[in-house]
Amino acid sequence: MEQNSSKKFLLLPSLAHFLQNSLKQILFVLPLLFFIQCGVPKGEFGWTTTKMEEMDILEKHIQTITDYKMMRDDLIFSPSDTIHYVYQFSRNPGLETDFHISLNRYELDFVEIDIKKKRVEPDTLAIRDEFSLLRTGEYLIKIVYEGDTVDEVKFRVLPDEGYTQENLEQELAGDQTDEIIKYSR
Repeated sequence: MEQNSSKKFLLLPSLAHFLQNSLKQILFVLPLLFFIQCGVPKGEFGWTTTKMEEMDILEKHIQTITDYKMMRDDLIFSPSDTIHYVYQFSRNPGLETDFHISLNRYELDFVEIDIKKKRVEPDTLAIRDEFSLLRTGEYLIKIVYEGDTVDEVKFRVLPDEGYTQENLEQELAGDQTDEIIKYSR
């Protein structure tokens, strides 16, 4: 009988050692899982265009866009396009989370020309919006949360006829506010 009880006491230290090591591993992994799930998730941009100025008021009001082409490279639009975009999050960032959508146009550097405050749509976990009547040039859209950029994408607006030397010079001259520079080209 004494041998049996001594075996029990030998098992207790090894079981305690096993539990102690297991607890250390769990306490190490648990914060990592917490940090992985924290923060705002990234997502994907989707795009489509319409000709809003060709629609009447009723058509504009009832129009629902559901088909977007998910992409972020080689984006080119026309100045006559109304550009619709969607930002689809990979997981729920929180329905009460406020995001700022910043539209920037390239001058000598990217300059903010529009900013909107948006929340994620609860049924799609996406942000949707549109831009219209954009001048030709290069643009940058940023999705911003609490001052940090979550994601961004660049696109260009080019004239329907493409760029020629003449309309490029006209655009550069039209952007100048200094009349000496404007008329010296």
